[in-house]
Order: sequence, then structure tokens, then C-alpha cells
Amino acid sequence: MRSIPTLTLFSKARRLLLGVGLGLLVAVLLAVLRGAELLESLELRLVDVRTRHFAPQRETDDRIVLMQIEESDVEDVRRDLGQPWPWPLETNAHMVRVLQEAGAAVLVVDVLHLDRGAGPDDVPAGTELPTAARRKREIEAKDADVYGKALAAFGEAVLGFELTMSTKYEVQARRAAALPRLGTDALPVGLDAFARPGASLPVRRVAAGAAQLGFTNAPPDLDGVVRHAAVVGRWGEHGVMSLPLAAASRFAGGARLAAGTARTTGFTGGARRTGEVVHVGERAQALMPGGRFLVNHGAGRYARVAPAQVLAWAIERETAGKLPGAARTALEGRIVVLGVNLPGLKDVVASPLGGTMDGPAFQATVLDNLLHGDGRVRASRGANVLLLLGLAALAGLLGALGRGRGLPHLVPLGLGSLLVAGAYARFGAGVSIDLVTPLLALLLVWGGTFALRSLTEGRRNRWLEGAFGRYMSPALLAALQRDPSLLALGGRTRHVSILFSDVAGFTRLSENLAAEDVVRLLNRYLTDHCAAVMDEGGVVDKFEGDAVMAFYGDPVEQPDHALRACRTALRVQRELPRLRPLLDELGLADFDVRIGVNSGEAVVGNMGSDQRFDYTCIGDTVNLASRIEGAGKAFGTHLLVGGDTAQAVGDAMLFKPLGALVVVGREEPVEVCELLAERREADAELLAHVEAFARAVAAARAGKLDEARTALDEAGRLRPDDGPTAWLRATLAELGSGPWTGVTVLDRK
Repeated sequence: MRSIPTLTLFSKARRLLLGVGLGLLVAVLLAVLRGAELLESLELRLVDVRTRHFAPQRETDDRIVLMQIEESDVEDVRRDLGQPWPWPLETNAHMVRVLQEAGAAVLVVDVLHLDRGAGPDDVPAGTELPTAARRKREIEAKDADVYGKALAAFGEAVLGFELTMSTKYEVQARRAAALPRLGTDALPVGLDAFARPGASLPVRRVAAGAAQLGFTNAPPDLDGVVRHAAVVGRWGEHGVMSLPLAAASRFAGGARLAAGTARTTGFTGGARRTGEVVHVGERAQALMPGGRFLVNHGAGRYARVAPAQVLAWAIERETAGKLPGAARTALEGRIVVLGVNLPGLKDVVASPLGGTMDGPAFQATVLDNLLHGDGRVRASRGANVLLLLGLAALAGLLGALGRGRGLPHLVPLGLGSLLVAGAYARFGAGVSIDLVTPLLALLLVWGGTFALRSLTEGRRNRWLEGAFGRYMSPALLAALQRDPSLLALGGRTRHVSILFSDVAGFTRLSENLAAEDVVRLLNRYLTDHCAAVMDEGGVVDKFEGDAVMAFYGDPVEQPDHALRACRTALRVQRELPRLRPLLDELGLADFDVRIGVNSGEAVVGNMGSDQRFDYTCIGDTVNLASRIEGAGKAFGTHLLVGGDTAQAVGDAMLFKPLGALVVVGREEPVEVCELLAERREADAELLAHVEAFARAVAAARAGKLDEARTALDEAGRLRPDDGPTAWLRATLAELGSGPWTGVTVLDRK
């Protein structure tokens, strides 16, 4: 046998220190790498998964209406009004007048009016125009005047522009029209915002009619998907609102940016966040660095009104003298988002819901979030680092403490499940926490603790499996792996049950068999025998030829160890017929096994040296179990148990009392019983046999031999060829008429 490896484990304190240290090391490494593009890309993908999960739970605001120019509108206007695309700006003025009369609350123009309608004073510097182009611009400028005046008459029009790196469209006339309409009073000069040095401003005549301007930029993340909405920005030295924020401000009666606390709302509760907050009316939307928040997408589509339909209402108003009721029903009190979706003029953004979404619909969604204050924010870097450190340290701690085959692997699975569940709950409440780095930390910590156990406990456990796996059940082996100190040289006193078995007359049986046949027969028998022992949680202590010693109640404490030993004995006897085909092949008629079971205190432990040892039990209880097994021959029984075992088992088993027994080497008699069956499986005839035999024993011990013989006759009729019945009858015959002490004395083992 190979020498025993180091069986002592690290102390619990040292394991905890190693586990926590490993977890913190992994967490610090991942915190440093968190800004890497790969990790951020993976995190954004998981944000998308959560966004799609919650999207069906959010209803869109029915106060927001999309009025987007589509190809169908162009065709309808061409057919019905004879007006080709591009429509003159005066056509837009007709639509605005319809909105005004129908009672629309706010018009959001998600169109960049950069060139059409620009007069000579409104073109970018250095632009040279031929005469025909100049005249065309003069005509368009008149249309722009009409359009601008319609916007001014409407009163609540918000016009879009774009923050850029260029100052091409910042001519003085445009700046003069734009600056008073930025709403800068609500935005602190030093705000943390989406910033660009230049702006593509709308033409002066259109901008002059707007109540407010807002930037339309939808900056994408590193993978091109637009997940965040920048709602406050900087144009050079000017603070500016986004188009949705400007629209929400006009609709709700004002907006302001300040440091404070906002309640992020969701579908699984709410959370409070302190930091930069934009207040829209009575709502407050928390912002992330850069004046952004994660867009909270809804499942539904916003109501739509076709521009061609609006123009048709305008014509009906002119001809009938009044606006049709359908116009007021569709537009009254609504925020109308005007946009364009035509070939060559596509305004789309990549969506976290998959595919793309129209730019005006994106602006409407951001506006919706601001009106309800339910846009999401990503947890701060500090909060995510604290989560990462705490989770990794906990994983290391639990991984270091976890023992056995399965528990260490359940730690990352359990913590990962809790993390994901918590992340979804927080996302529903309006806060997105990191998932990639904590999950990766769990994986790395699991791998680290697994490697640590492999280097320390792994060799020891493999040795234990090799040394004991064939003799112990998996549960007992696991107990040794959890506490290998049980194998330390020495022993301790435990209350156990000992089982001895022996094949009756095996020497005689094997004399006529070839050596290989003897081995084949023994291997088959002992395999079944060992399975019966281990299935009941016993330990196969040793083999001595055809004899087997097993014990129960250690190393794992088993309060029912006596019952387990009795069940094993019955099973061994019950399964002997399975050997019949092999016995017939070998020409053997009989194959009887005697089993003895005894319960009591014994010294259990590792007996031997550190080079060769046996995990066994010794003591008087063990010796008596061996003698009881041998005494079965004298009583004519195959299953004999000590009185302590029978008393411990109680009514669960059916026992037949055989009186007291004095074995070689002991002077004090012990009660013994024949084990017959589990009581619940015993039939009426067997129960009657036991009752009759017990009456016979009691009568014989009382000196009523005639009464005892009568009871024995009854027991014999119920169970012919019963060994103990024949033994007691012979015992009484030898007595003649004298009393029976109830004690059987053996003069040999």
C-alpha cells in the first residue's frame, strides 16, 4: 500500500483567508480591466437582454403622436394635390395650422432645416450662388417666412438642430435666431453633458418661429447601437437641451437640471439615486455622466397621424370652413413628433431591441421617458466595483469552505443565479448593474478554488477513493473526505453494530473445485455481499477467505445502525439463490451462509502504521459478534443476533428468542435471537410459529417441559425442518424431567 498522503486540511481560518484573498485578487484584476472594449461590449449585450425582457411591460404614452412623412404620403399628396416632393415649406405651414386649430399641445420638429428657406444672409460663409439659384432661394425664403410665422402662431413648436464638430452652419443670422431659444437658463454652465464645439443650426426664418430649439443627436455606443439618450448638451460655451427634453419642458411647464435625488421607477419596485437630476414638471429623471440615461423602451407603437391626412384635413377646412372632428380627436392635447422617413432621407438608429427604429420614434421614446421619469441609469463605477469585490470575496469564502464533490460547484451557480435575479430586479427598478465582470469573477474564483483544492485535497481524496472506495458507500467515503482526521492513527469508542458472515463448510466445498473456480465463486458471492453492506451504509472491514466482517455506525454516526445490519443480513440470505446457476455449473448442491450480528461499544479507527493500516474496529463487542456467528451452527440457524441488537431494533424485525449463550472466552451469558424477517413482511403462519416457539422457551425455562414440548410440536407443524425447533427439542430430550436454565454453553468457537 502506498504511504498515506497528508490527511490534515488547512485550518478553517487559513482556508477562509486563501479563499477571500483569491476572490479579492480576481475582483481587483477585473476592476482594472473593466474599461476594456471587449468587456464593455459584452456588458452592453447583457443590457440589451434585460431591455428586451422589460420592454413588453411598459405601455407607451398615448399623448405622443408620430407624424412621419412616408413614401405613401408623398404618393397621396402627388395624386390628390398635384404636389411633388420635396414639398414647399408653405405646405408644412398648412399642417402646422391644422395642428394649431385641432388643439395639439406641442409640435416636435425632428427635421434639420439646413438649406431650404435660407436667404442670402443665411447661407454658410463662402457659398457662391448663381443667379438662378439665388432667385430660387429667395422664393424658398418667402415660404420659410410663412412656415416660421405658422410655427410662431402655434406657439409651442420645438425645432431640432444637430451638435457637430463643424461651425459651417453657424452664420450670424442663424446664431442670432437660435441663441434666445436654447433654454439655457435651466442648464448650469458647468454641467456634465454631451459636448460639441459646433452646431448645424436651422435656417433663420424657420428658427425664428420656434418656441425652443433642441439637439437631435443620438450618440451610439461602441458597437453602434443607440441605448442611451443624451438629454443635456454643450454647444461651445452654451448649455443646450435635447429635442425630447425641450419638448417635455414645453409640455410640462418647464425643466431644470440640478444636483439632487430622483426616484427611479420600474415594475419591481423603485430605487433612489443621488446625483445629477433633470426635473420635468413634477417628474425627476436621474442622469448618468454625460447627461445621459438608458432609454426605457416600450412594447407598443405610438399612435400615428399621416401627414397626407393632415393636409387633407387642411383642404377640408378651407372648403368646408371648419376642421373635421376627426382632426381634433386625433390631435387635441397631443405632442406631435414630425419627421421624415423617405429613401435618401432615412432617419434610423440601431436599437437594443434588435434591428433599427426610426429616429422620430426614438425621440418620442426619450420624450416619453422624461415625462414619466422612468428612464434607466447604469450603476456608478464605484457601486459596480463594490459589488464585484463583495461578490468575488464571498465566492472565494464559500468556495474555500465548500467540501465534497458537488457543493463547491453549487457556489458559483447559486451566487450567479442570485446575481442575475438581483440584476433583473434592479433593472426593473431603473438601475442597470454590471453583470459581465461579476459573472466572470465567479467563474475565475470557482476555477481558482477548484485548482487550490486539487493541489491540496485532490490528491488526498483520490487516495481515499482508491483505498476505501471498494469497501464503503459513497456517503461514508464523502464523510472521510470531509473529515480525514477520522483516519488519524488511533481510535475512539463508538456504539456500533458488527456483522460477521461465513460460508458453512467452505473448505469441504472447495476441495473438489479448481482454484480458478473457487476464486470465481467467491468473487461472485462477495460482490453481492459487499453491495448489500454498502447499500445500508456499512463498511466492509475485511475479508478472511470466505468470511466477511462489516460494521455500521462509523465513520458517519447512524442511530439505526442495528437495523441496517439486520437488513443487510436478511438481504444476503435472500440473494443467495442468485448463485444457483453458478453452483449448478460447478456441481455444488449446497451453499449455506451463517451470519452473526452484535451491537455495543467498540474502538473504531485507523489501526496500523503510516505505511500500512486498516480502518477497523476492535473490542469485546467485535469478538462476541464473531462468536455469535459461529454459534449459529449449534442452534441450527443461519441468522443469529445478540440481545442488544434485537433490543435496539425493536418491533421492526421479527426475532425468535433462543435463550442465553455462553461463548468460549466469556463467562457471562448473553441473550441471542434468530433473525427471521422484517416484521412488516412476515405472514400469519410465520408469526404463529414465532409465538409458539417463544411459548416453548418460556415454558422450558419455567420447568414446564411438557408444556414446552407441546408448544414445540405446534411450532414444528407451522415450520417443518426448522433448525432451532429441532435444537430445542433435542435439548429438552437430554434434560429428561429436570429444569432448563435457558443457557447454552459452547465449548469451542
